[in-house]
Parts: sequence; C-alpha cells; structure tokens
Amino acid sequence: MLISTLAAMTAGYILSVIFGTPRAISAARLTGILCDKLAPALSGKYEDSDEGQHTAGVVYLTLIILVALVPSLLILILLYMYVPFLAIIADALLCWSVMDIKSIQKLSAAAARSVRSKNFSKTERCATVLSGLDCTELEDEELIKASVQGIADRTVDTAAAPLLYMFLLSGPAGLLFRMVDTAANLCPTYTDRQASFAEPLKKLQKALCFLPGKLASVIMLVDALFLKLNTRSAEKILRSDSGKCLRKCFGGCRAVLAGVLGISMIPEEVYSEQFLRTYTIGEQLKDPSSSDISMATQLMNGTVFIIMMLLFAVKLTVGIFMR
Repeated sequence: MLISTLAAMTAGYILSVIFGTPRAISAARLTGILCDKLAPALSGKYEDSDEGQHTAGVVYLTLIILVALVPSLLILILLYMYVPFLAIIADALLCWSVMDIKSIQKLSAAAARSVRSKNFSKTERCATVLSGLDCTELEDEELIKASVQGIADRTVDTAAAPLLYMFLLSGPAGLLFRMVDTAANLCPTYTDRQASFAEPLKKLQKALCFLPGKLASVIMLVDALFLKLNTRSAEKILRSDSGKCLRKCFGGCRAVLAGVLGISMIPEEVYSEQFLRTYTIGEQLKDPSSSDISMATQLMNGTVFIIMMLLFAVKLTVGIFMR
C-alpha cells in the first residue's frame, strides 16, 4: 500500500506541475463554496459573544475535519483492500486537487512579463493574487516585492505542506490541510467576535504550516547553494528576520528570497499593547526588477522538486523494507 500511495502522490504532483488543478476538482474552490454556506450558518446558531463564537468556531473546525478526512480515508482504505487500481486513481485525484503549482508558475511569469512591458495594472492584479494582499496602493517596485513575497508564501502552503501531509497519509491528509488552510484564510478577523470564531481554525492552520515552512526554507537555501547564489546573505537574513512575519511559517522562505535577491519584503504592521511595530524582512540592497520574480519562481520550482524527490526516496525506501 505504501508503494501505491507513493504512485498516487507522484502522479498528483506531476499533474499539478504540467496541467495545474482543474476548477472542477480544486479542493480550495470547493472548500470556499462549502465555507461560504457553513460558516455563517454555524456562527448564527451560537450566542453572539466571544465565548459563543469560539464554541461555534470549534464546531466549525470539527465539521471541516470530519468532512475532509473521514469519508475520503474510509473510501480509500476500502478501495485499496478490494480494488487497488481504482484506489490509486482516486488517491491521485485527491493529491492533484490540493496542489496547483502550475497556476503559481503562470501568475509569476505573467507578473515578470508585465513588469518588463511596464504594464503595472496587470502586475498589480498578479501580485494581488500571488500575495493575497491589497496591492492597489502599492508603488511599482513594491508590486515586484509583493509578487516575490507571494511566491515565497505559495512555496509553503501550495506545495511543501500538501506534499508533506500526502507523504504522511496520502490524499486525505493533503485534503485535510487544504480545507483547513482555505477555511482559515476565508475567516475574517476584523472584530473580536470574528477573531473568536476564527481562532480554532487559525491555531490549527499555524500548527499544520509550521513544519512545512521550516522544511521549505531549508530546502530553498540548499537549492540556492546549488545555483551558486548569494547564500551567505540568505543565511544571515534567515537567522535575523525569519520571525518578523505575521505568519511565522512564511518567514523562512521570505527571508531566503530576500537574502538571495538583495531586496526587502513588504513591511507588516503589528499592534501589540497599544504599540505599533513594523516588521520588514531583508535589506534593500538594489532596486527590485522583473528578474527577481523569475529567480523567485526558479527557486520555488527547485525547492518543490527537491522536497518531492526527498519524500519519494524516503517513502520508497520504507515501502521496500516493509515488503
């Protein structure tokens, strides 16, 4: 069964790199549809207080885990027991549905082209999708930084995390991560009650992203070393600035890219006990350019490939020794 799940994970990765994830099976899109209906319904059934909304958030998280993990895991176990060929196909489709590496490659390539052609309205659109930030007020150079930052973040949550969890428990674990991550990103936190509702999801999202974030940053540094890039600066920024990030799991890859490229990332403002702090990863040693986006994409691709090969080798070795 280990070899079969390895085949499914590999197939899902290859399909996501070559074709991207079709909308019809995109776990992120389907989770968004589910959450748009489920979150308001659950929130409305509980008391409109911090405690009541926190309870609603726990129930919401529990339902997402049950929907994501239990049915898919049971179906796959039964299929692997009785119809292994269909099980591999179903497992591969699950793995395919949780990654969309091709779309990140296409967006980053479009952003680099639009910078070169000085079409900054298109760069703004690409940077907004890549980074998840509102880029409408950003200057031209900041749009490039936002694109690079988005590529760093997507290396973690679109590729490294799904691959790691698929390695541990194949497609169902990848689906669980994608549903939790998508649902947490969709939860607003503008008010205290919204934050109370989102807190359980945000905590699990943080826990699930921690290890993939560390793994991706180390592998990205190794890839930069293979390419003979400025790894000394990357190591320095990684040690000093990786914690200067609202989502700590993204800090490592952002720091490596900032050090390698010689640029800084978009500043983040953090309110703490009535004080406002501004965190910035990296040092601005040169003006950002389209080549920075291209290099960031190359490092993302290399990082994801190395992670896949590493997990492939480990799982293959375990599968052979367990036979």
